[in-house]
Amino acid sequence: MSIQNQNKFNLSDLDFWLSSWRGGFLLIMLGIFLYWKSIFFQFVYLDDNSLILDNIEFLKNFSNLPQAFLKDVFQADHGLSAYYRPILTISFMADAFWGGVNPLAYHISNVLIHLLAIVLAWRALLLLGYRGKISFLLATFLAVHPVLTQAVSWVAGRNDSLLTVFVLASLIFFLRYFQQNKSLDLSFSILFFVLALFTKESAIFLPVFFLAYLWMRRKLTGSQIMVWSVSWIFVVGFWFYLRHLAFSANPMPLAFKDIFWSVIKNSPAFVQMLGKVFFPFNLSVLPNIPDTTFWWGFLSLVLLTTLLYWEYRVGAFARRRSLMFLFGLLWFSIFLAPSFIRPNPNIIADFIEHRLYLPIFGLLIILAESDWLYSLSKINNKIYLSVTLIIIITFGAINFFHQNNFRDRLSFWINASENSPSSPLAQRNLGAMYHLDKKLELAEKYYQKAIELNDLEPMVHTNLGLIYASRGSFGPAEREYLKEISFNPDYDNAHFNLGLLYFGMKKYDLATEEWQKTLKINPDYVDAQKGLEVLKNSR
Repeated sequence: MSIQNQNKFNLSDLDFWLSSWRGGFLLIMLGIFLYWKSIFFQFVYLDDNSLILDNIEFLKNFSNLPQAFLKDVFQADHGLSAYYRPILTISFMADAFWGGVNPLAYHISNVLIHLLAIVLAWRALLLLGYRGKISFLLATFLAVHPVLTQAVSWVAGRNDSLLTVFVLASLIFFLRYFQQNKSLDLSFSILFFVLALFTKESAIFLPVFFLAYLWMRRKLTGSQIMVWSVSWIFVVGFWFYLRHLAFSANPMPLAFKDIFWSVIKNSPAFVQMLGKVFFPFNLSVLPNIPDTTFWWGFLSLVLLTTLLYWEYRVGAFARRRSLMFLFGLLWFSIFLAPSFIRPNPNIIADFIEHRLYLPIFGLLIILAESDWLYSLSKINNKIYLSVTLIIIITFGAINFFHQNNFRDRLSFWINASENSPSSPLAQRNLGAMYHLDKKLELAEKYYQKAIELNDLEPMVHTNLGLIYASRGSFGPAEREYLKEISFNPDYDNAHFNLGLLYFGMKKYDLATEEWQKTLKINPDYVDAQKGLEVLKNSR
């Protein structure tokens, strides 16, 4: 009898232990152990060069902080505006303040944001009523999952981990308010909702989930509907107003029907991304639908269906559990859906895996509700425990080695080219990396691959023109520049380089004309200004 009591005490004590600060500490140590090497990585030249290197003077000046709310995230003064991400910009400003262009500063922040996100996921699961062992185990999966590697090891991927931090913080304070009825918790929940919305627009759905949760718990009242509705309308209205100001000069045209059909067209990626959650064996830094298998996704659908059927068969599908299953599935689906929106239907869409960061929390809820995980939480079943440890170790190992693909720009784009052979962007940018390294033959090889996939791939003809011009092949260089301008007339670099070519050919009138076009597109193009000044003084 005393032995049995001692065993019961140990099990209960473990639940308490993993629910305390010690559980969070273990998660942090696990995250540091797994991601320590990523802090020494470089920039990979997918967005991070545009977001940071090209905007470093803006980022280093904190007086520009209000401007972060009034500009496209790419600071697109002369191009189309499509992405409103002021909190992401501010996070880069904080890194630039002490790190400048040193990638170490940005990678350290990425790891810290990930650590905060997994701790908040653990706390949110506890507040949702799941036992300490279940909450800790699921947070561990989140900490090591290879599909989230890109959000940590790629600097620009932090936007989705930041979004998750603010959404989960808002959820935690909402649950605390629901349990303790303290107005301060409600205020913090709304504050973090604001931060989430200014991080990424998909946070707009969060209050709907709050109301759905209250309805499931049969605690929804008219006053709660009023509080969240008024808060939601005020916050979204303020966000939409500032976003409108930021995009007022050059908004990217995208009608509602275009958004709808874009989501429908790209919806097959849902199956592929679901497959990567349960079977992360075909990861890529730039995945797309044509080059990604559906088999793991179909297998994941079978797994989920089997899990639901098992719950029904064992009689575990009580009202709360069935509704929480639905809640988790909708969380995954709705927060993932915006990633299927693509402004340009003529470009092969990529479905980068970091976009799974927030949606995957919905699948954690489904797993937390499963009878299988409940049996595992008893911890005395060696088979369950062994399988779980094998999964965690396997996921962690895949994650650790997958990080190497983000080590530097060449590693990144080699992986993109090999794993996404249908992507002209992947071939073009691998060529650009070789171009930067002055390996012109390799650069030309991949530029030609990009053209074979899409003869109208932006920038590639200009880059080829630069190679031909460097060899003194002025005729082929001119043809490439003119080809670029024929379908990409607002590309300032094409006009500038064509002007430079004409200057070298002593066709000064044509050079003047191209540089004037350059400045019409981009008045801040300094080299074009200098070129015109040289021509003016030489006459």
